[in-house]
Order: sequence, then structure tokens, then C-alpha cells
Amino acid sequence: MIQIRKGCFETNSSSVHALVIPDDQTISIPTKVTLYGGEYGWENEEYGDTLNYFYQACVDQGREEVNRFFNYLKSKGVEEIHAPELHWTKSKYYDGEYAENNDGWVDHSGEIPFDELFANEHLLDSFLFGSGAYVRTGNDNSDLDWTEELNNQDGITIIWKYN
Repeated sequence: MIQIRKGCFETNSSSVHALVIPDDQTISIPTKVTLYGGEYGWENEEYGDTLNYFYQACVDQGREEVNRFFNYLKSKGVEEIHAPELHWTKSKYYDGEYAENNDGWVDHSGEIPFDELFANEHLLDSFLFGSGAYVRTGNDNSDLDWTEELNNQDGITIIWKYN
């Protein structure tokens, strides 16, 4: 992996994900959450459900990351966490644990800066629980003008995941 500019990394895949976090938004932390998997690949799409995107990314990384996420939610006052039962096995496609009965995935989820996000509670809270946060996905096989448009916007923090 080669860092090509601040916050951006490039590998041999073509997916692009932007975690978009408005600087001025309402943060509302619920006491109950229901989490489920989802598919977040290289389609041109915008997802407002950042909580489940991040949950799926944690599932992709294995039990330790899911436990860290659940503990984080509990530390924020989430009293009930409902999530599908996952059976953890080894995958021949992933050098770690794999949630066997989870149909979802985040393309190259290991590129998400988990440690930095968990270390910056305000940023992570803004992404997970912010009223205006979203994930924008795309790929370099199609029009990526939206990436330049995002880069030119004021009042937002963007965490890029280029693969």
C-alpha cells in the first residue's frame, strides 16, 4: 500500500469509498440499535446508514473488531444491541476470522482507519450518529467527478478509502 496523499491510499482494486462527516450536524445517540450486514462494494451509491456500514466493516475484520465496536457503543450509552448471530470460521479468502452466515461485506474494509476513528470519539460519533453523515461509494471504471466535488466542499471531513 502506498500513501498518495493525506488520508488516501491506493492498492490494486478500483473501489472508492468516502466517509463524509459534516462539521455542523446534530449527533443523536440511541439507547437501542439493530445492526445487520450489507454489501458495500464499488457501485455508485450513497448510504445514509453509517452505523451499519461501520458494523459490517468491523464484522469483516473479525470478532475482536466487533467486540471493540460493541464496547464503544455501550460506552456511549447504547443499552441494547441487536445483531444477527454470527458463526465465526476461517475463510480461505481472508487471513483471519470470517462471519460464515453474514452475506454482507465492505470492499477492502481493512483500509478503513479503525484505530484512528476509535481514538477520535467526536469524529466517530459524528460518523456513526450524525444527522448528515453518509458513505459515498464508486469505482475508477466510471465517472468519479463526485470525488472532486466532495474535495471542494467546505464544512465536511472526508475519510477516503481508495483501493
